[in-house]
Amino acid sequence: MEQILRDHWYAMGQYDRDHRIKLVVDEYGPWYREGTELDPTHIFGQQITIRDALATALTLDTFNRNPDKVAMANNAQLINNINALFLAHEDQFMVTPNFHVFDMYSAHQDSQALRAEFYAPSIHYTRDGRPQKLWGMNGSASRKGNIVTLTVVNPDATNPQLTQIAVRGARVSSASAIILTASDKHAHNTFEHPDAVKPVKLDTSVYSDHVIATLAPASVSKVEIVLGA
Repeated sequence: MEQILRDHWYAMGQYDRDHRIKLVVDEYGPWYREGTELDPTHIFGQQITIRDALATALTLDTFNRNPDKVAMANNAQLINNINALFLAHEDQFMVTPNFHVFDMYSAHQDSQALRAEFYAPSIHYTRDGRPQKLWGMNGSASRKGNIVTLTVVNPDATNPQLTQIAVRGARVSSASAIILTASDKHAHNTFEHPDAVKPVKLDTSVYSDHVIATLAPASVSKVEIVLGA
């Protein structure tokens, strides 16, 4: 997604040098083969897992890192469909891990985007017989008043990340955090167990200029840092 944004932005800049026109991302989200939908009547329906939450969070962070480029982006879809936030059938209803990601990331709304640099070893893997790599960690940050919100994804399926969050030019007064994760990246909610996957408290250690937290494998975290005077 980030490369698509950059490529389109560069191409548009050749004709709109002042970049008056912004990008609209039509739809985003993983699309799988049939077989996990809750009912055959759900067209393009699919179960939503922790893995989907990671993809959604990485995408939302990409948009947050490019607020000068992206004017609007549309998740595909809202309910009983690709990358849904909600699943329902007859009189049953539940939220998916994607809903929790959106809820966590809502703290960025109406805030000032902040530059955030992430340093972590890349994840290496093989796709179609060729070596590939993925961010070892990535996210985005924003500020509203004296509160800095950091959202961050650890996409490594097996290794936790002991993370130091450094705040430049300000003093950390306090911090709190929540994390969305599970021991199995295929974990998901069901009508029988609607809270099987939901955010829980993440322990943090607070110092005057940084915060330390351990981010579990395959996790999405939100850290709120209160800045002191």
